[in-house]
Amino acid sequence: MNIQSLIQQRNAVVARAESILDAADKDDRELTADEQSRYDEAVSEAERINAQIEAESAKPQQPNFNGGGPVYLNPNPPDEPAGFHADRIAAPIGTRAKLNAYAQSRAGQRQAYTAGMFFRATLAQDPAAYQWCQSNGVPADIMAAMGTSPNTNGGALVPDELSRTIIELMEEYGAFRANADNVPMSSDTLTIPRRTGGLTAYYVGENEEGTESDPTWDNISLVAKKLMCLTRMSSEISEDAIVTLGDKMTQEIALAFSEKEDNVGFLGDGTSTYGGHTGALVKALDGSHDKAKVAAASGHDTLGEIDSDDLVKLMAAIPAYAKRGAKWYCSPTALELVFNAIKVGAGGNTLENLSAMSEPVFLGYPIVVSPVFPDDASATYNGSVMIGFGNLAQAATVATRRDIRVQQSEHRYFELDQIGVKGTMRHSINVHDLGSNTVKSPFAVLVGTT
Repeated sequence: MNIQSLIQQRNAVVARAESILDAADKDDRELTADEQSRYDEAVSEAERINAQIEAESAKPQQPNFNGGGPVYLNPNPPDEPAGFHADRIAAPIGTRAKLNAYAQSRAGQRQAYTAGMFFRATLAQDPAAYQWCQSNGVPADIMAAMGTSPNTNGGALVPDELSRTIIELMEEYGAFRANADNVPMSSDTLTIPRRTGGLTAYYVGENEEGTESDPTWDNISLVAKKLMCLTRMSSEISEDAIVTLGDKMTQEIALAFSEKEDNVGFLGDGTSTYGGHTGALVKALDGSHDKAKVAAASGHDTLGEIDSDDLVKLMAAIPAYAKRGAKWYCSPTALELVFNAIKVGAGGNTLENLSAMSEPVFLGYPIVVSPVFPDDASATYNGSVMIGFGNLAQAATVATRRDIRVQQSEHRYFELDQIGVKGTMRHSINVHDLGSNTVKSPFAVLVGTT
């Protein structure tokens, strides 16, 4: 029996087992004894078929050199049973690994399993996992030297489902990407027109000619830069660890990229460390955007000294058009020493109603907490940024040229029996609207005053 037929059999068995679980979930109950027996029988049958698939996959296959050039594997899955779809990819039934990057559900388990099999195929060069990816439509543009072998020391585009999850996690973890304007890039450079002035209305007398006016525009330029994270992993990946591997690698790559984007978007100083980007907190203090900074009251140069008057002054620095969508930006320590301290001191609040809030809010505006903001309770911040407020989407743009790509090398950490893993993406960050010395900014910062 060929592999495709086995896969179809396995998928049918998995669908049968999942229908048993779905029936119990619908009624919000445990499995009956009969259902448990039929479920266990299906699991055993699925495991038996999986073993057959692995045995067939391990058999030598006919090479396909395509004239000596790189071979692009067919990304289209084989014929599938009616109603079968990628979101019902057969993962080991009963796996209950705790997930962080994916939803804690059977759908989340399947997604994590798909990610794990992708990493196992491309990073550990596992033929069985590679065949599984081919059969389930996962290997988008995976290049190989032979049509039946994993890529050797090459790269692979992350499947759409995995790439989408990584981007979503970046928006969840990263304060900057989650709140700045996000646009795609179709080339290495992107120019976005920006309105700098509008039409002017004039009074005219009867039979008098009207005065013409024109809107004015300039351009925002974004140039894609490559961002990379490099790590290592064990060369031995067991079947039991696949779900955990997919979940962990997805989360780690997303965290690495989102942390870097936060540092670049807020603290970038224009050097190569930050990809040549200048961040919002640095730009606000450069002497050309004075309306984007507000001095705290005299003697308020530590986080614990900020009071409600300082915060109201910061709010007043933002133009009316930026109030919708505005948020506070601060460190975890500032959240406690500034916002929560003011709430408690104001009275009328209890620990119960403060802790019951789904997200921290102050004066009706959400509070975004990021560790890149000043977080030292004992430090003095004379002339330095302490917190921020405003509509970041109107002040900055994150452009993504290419989604996540993962590459591996078995040689870099050969002596440790480990595999080097490299994740890359191409993006650009531009903080383009912080007003000027005379024009208000949609995003402003509070600086300490000794």
